[in-house]
Amino acid sequence: MCDEERSANEEQRQPGFENVEMISLEDDVGNKRMKEMPIDRLSALPDCLLIHILSFLGLKKAAITSLLGKRWKLLWTELPTLEFSLWDFSGEKTKANCDFVARVHKTLATRSGKSLEKLNVIFKFIECFASDVDSWLRVAVKLEVKHVVLSMDYNEDLYTLNKEMCSCSSLTSLSLDGCTIEPQRAISWPSLTSLEIYNVDLPQPVVENILSGCPALKSLYLIGCWGFTFLLIKSQNLCELMVHDPEEAGGFDFLHISAPFLKSLNIWFRPEKKMKLSQTSSLVSATFHFGGPCSEAVVSNTKEIFENTQQVKELELGRDAMKALAVLLPNNWQLTKSTRRCLTISSFSNNAESISCIVALLESSPYLETLIIYCDDNYGKKKTWIPLAKGDLCCDMPYLKTVKLSDLADAKLGGEPLLTLAQIILKRAPALKEMTIEDRNIKGMSEFGKISQTLLTYPRSSPDAVIFFLPH
Repeated sequence: MCDEERSANEEQRQPGFENVEMISLEDDVGNKRMKEMPIDRLSALPDCLLIHILSFLGLKKAAITSLLGKRWKLLWTELPTLEFSLWDFSGEKTKANCDFVARVHKTLATRSGKSLEKLNVIFKFIECFASDVDSWLRVAVKLEVKHVVLSMDYNEDLYTLNKEMCSCSSLTSLSLDGCTIEPQRAISWPSLTSLEIYNVDLPQPVVENILSGCPALKSLYLIGCWGFTFLLIKSQNLCELMVHDPEEAGGFDFLHISAPFLKSLNIWFRPEKKMKLSQTSSLVSATFHFGGPCSEAVVSNTKEIFENTQQVKELELGRDAMKALAVLLPNNWQLTKSTRRCLTISSFSNNAESISCIVALLESSPYLETLIIYCDDNYGKKKTWIPLAKGDLCCDMPYLKTVKLSDLADAKLGGEPLLTLAQIILKRAPALKEMTIEDRNIKGMSEFGKISQTLLTYPRSSPDAVIFFLPH
């Protein structure tokens, strides 16, 4: 082997030549020596394929590829998803946020593609940047953007959505945090199917404009918003609604929801806020939480729930609804029979009153198939266990197959209220397949052994029932 051939072979084995293929070319005569030249196979790929590869890197890492050469310099700006975030929450005009704004401008200005799948912008908004955000959204609308996330963390200044974005026909999902909409601004989002709005004042006219301007809307999340008192949902497409009150009191203390075609409802209210439900016969799934003490409003809301959700197949209740039931049931108020299939108690108090409420709920749920209970009570408090006056159901639960009980056993109470509830269910569930007990409060093998042995002594009406006891 000549020196030149040996040198070429050694060069081919050097690191960095993995994506380079060495090919041989002969001149026209065919008797001259071989010439070798490298070809970059990666750069030879078409733009669409390279952009697809870059999309797996994320915007920041993809931008670094601009250093590879002229072929790559602007390729990263054509990514289908552009995500910009600055975690500088000083609330003042600084070099960092000025550089961030300039970077977003430059990226959008150099983009030559005809469409944009998603634009995601997260930064601390101040009023001096309003025109900049306006220009970004104009470009996005021009590029027929489909998904937009604007998270404008703020102290005092709020960004007001511009008219171009309020009439973007290509939008299919929109998430706004700290962004307001002018009440007089018409909304036209004919393709929008998902809308999330966080932490702003939403006057009643704005809510009405949204509901009338989004004929294809399927899910609406209003989280930490205030200013509206009535949600009249006439659309047959809107099937999911979530309304969570802001953490601090604000706005009105009443909300009326009328939604004849709604399938899923998730409510999280302050304890002083009252709720009215009407025309909710299509509801399939409903979740209700009322933070704080068991107020008059919580009791009223709890009655509203059970009087308007008998047809709901999946119901989830928080601790405050259970406290309200403990107030209502001793006063001759009765739960009507329901067709629910799944009942979840997501915040349970470990006392006899709560067990009585569970018994009442089970008796009003003859078609129940799944029962899930989570307890987050304070086990550090000194308590005593008073056996139930009524320690049994008045009827069997013929369809109950799956039960999950989490953190219900208090060692200081001899394993109650878990043991009482498990005994009732095992006795009255002839179709039971599985009871899973998870408990972080049982520490040590002696406690675990004592409680598990007691469980195994209880009679079971189902020959197929299996108990899984999973202490942490």
